[in-house]
Amino acid sequence: MEKTTKADWFTKYLEQKKFWVGGTEVTYKANSLTSATQTIRYFRARTSEFLVVYILEFIEPLDQKTDYETAIKFYSSGIPIKSNFTLAIWQNEPNKFAILEGGNLRQNLDDQGVLAAFGKFDPALIGESNYLKPINRSFTDFFHLWSRKYMKGFVNDIDALIENAKDIHMLELKRPKEKINTWNPYKADSVNYLQFATFCSQLNYKLTNIAYSEAELRKVKVFKDVTLSGQNLKYRTATLEIDVDDDFLLSIEKLKFCDEVSSR
Repeated sequence: MEKTTKADWFTKYLEQKKFWVGGTEVTYKANSLTSATQTIRYFRARTSEFLVVYILEFIEPLDQKTDYETAIKFYSSGIPIKSNFTLAIWQNEPNKFAILEGGNLRQNLDDQGVLAAFGKFDPALIGESNYLKPINRSFTDFFHLWSRKYMKGFVNDIDALIENAKDIHMLELKRPKEKINTWNPYKADSVNYLQFATFCSQLNYKLTNIAYSEAELRKVKVFKDVTLSGQNLKYRTATLEIDVDDDFLLSIEKLKFCDEVSSR
């Protein structure tokens, strides 16, 4: 099974526009051997609130001589939203985890040590799920596979976000194979759309869904306010031709949206 490749023209564009983008690599300036891939995931089982975890998967093997605590704190301070804790992973080590919580770093944790941190927030997150959505083509990262083995409840990652003078803006990204003028969101993804909308509503974040194709440069489909109406998805949508010199969020604000329904 292949690992998902997230870098493409649109994620590179977002990075250039100073968005935080999930799945990107970060490197601590004081030590290039502490490079890691970063993601932010949010979880929910039986509580009304969401658990937010910043996750670092280190690329190089664990080096006991390296000051990972300083590096992890440096990485964690760079994200524009609050997380409950930071989880660091060295996937090829026996005790492969570390957790930064409340300013304290606990290292050399095993699977059960990490699960205890999740269970402290909500015990219903721990255990094998009765239903696992099949992995169609590829997996996202090590944590993606690990969590499917040990955890249940809802989990999703944040694709991109940015903080401006007024708000924190969240982007949910879809990368269909077909052209965006014929693409509509799938009902099978309705839980993700609705949970992310609830997550953003609770924390007063602005949410925008974006669909784009690698075959269509600088053209995206913007859709907002996704709801489930009977057996269909309802939302407002518009197409945006990207000008690299424009303010991306401002360009979205100027769009004229129309109502659309997807029965896929």
